[in-house]
Amino acid sequence: MKVLTFEKVSSKRYAELMDFVISGKSILAELDRRGYDLVPRVRDGLVPVDQTTRAILLLEEDDELQEEGRVALYTCPCGDYGCGVVSVMIKKDGRHFVWSEFRYENDYDDEHTTLEKLGPFRFDERAYRDIIMGTN
Repeated sequence: MKVLTFEKVSSKRYAELMDFVISGKSILAELDRRGYDLVPRVRDGLVPVDQTTRAILLLEEDDELQEEGRVALYTCPCGDYGCGVVSVMIKKDGRHFVWSEFRYENDYDDEHTTLEKLGPFRFDERAYRDIIMGTN
């Protein structure tokens, strides 16, 4: 079982961003290592997760992506999904939330890029809800 947290991290281009950290490992650091220039959707740290993002991560609302269950976790610094996004499939599986099928996509390439060796990650539902809602 993995543990999700939100932590301030540094990237190659940005001094400090709020990031998704899974069992102590920053996803942004891994994306930086792979050469992606993206920022987390929870980047400012002032409100770790806004209301819309909470609802999307808890599968209560759909994200702007076409595929149901797919959620943008990282975007181009301009915020335009068409410029580039790393998305993940989020599913509810019993008492767990599962993040799988990480991929990079944009509006100008015909195919998306599957991000190998990233996930799947299984989170305990209660701990996941607590961190998303900011009640941990």
